[in-house]
Amino acid sequence: MGNINVLLGPISDFADQAVLTPIELAVCVALFLFGRTRDALVWSCVVAGGVFVICVLKLWCERCGIPSHRVLYSPSGHTFGGTLVYGGLLALFCRQKWVVLAGSIFLAVLFGATRVALGVHTTVETIVGGFVGLAGVGVLYALLKRSSSPPSLRVKAVTLMIVAVLGFSLHGYRLGVEGWLQRTALVLGDHLACQSDV
Repeated sequence: MGNINVLLGPISDFADQAVLTPIELAVCVALFLFGRTRDALVWSCVVAGGVFVICVLKLWCERCGIPSHRVLYSPSGHTFGGTLVYGGLLALFCRQKWVVLAGSIFLAVLFGATRVALGVHTTVETIVGGFVGLAGVGVLYALLKRSSSPPSLRVKAVTLMIVAVLGFSLHGYRLGVEGWLQRTALVLGDHLACQSDV
């Protein structure tokens, strides 16, 4: 098990918000600077919307604390984020539906499997996170395909270089969002219908 964690941990870390948040912002800025304003706005709105949805789901599901029989306590933010951001980059740079779909599903399965194998999420929690991430990629793809042509090779190369530099530079850092969400959810649980004995 230790050898598996050594392999899967680094993969999972690429989907931590400490890595993804700077990448999300950098992609938005890069698109603006290259004159692809609509792409930047679509990217920003879809990413922000996805983050909002997963945070609401986490707050609701975590409001009663960890249940004795855990099935769906905390939808996987890593699975969601890794799928949305890296799958979103695929949607941004490629307008072939099946390539985007296959690539995004692969990412959802990859990040979901790492979270389950590491013992931090159940299979159901990763499925929920992956579903939200895939939904975000789908919305992003539909809006981009309808509104603009793919970016030029130069835009793709520079943006991917920025993503790679940030990804590897920040790899291993953790933002600690989960702890804040858990504390906030418990506070909300005091004011919302909650059966803590479930």
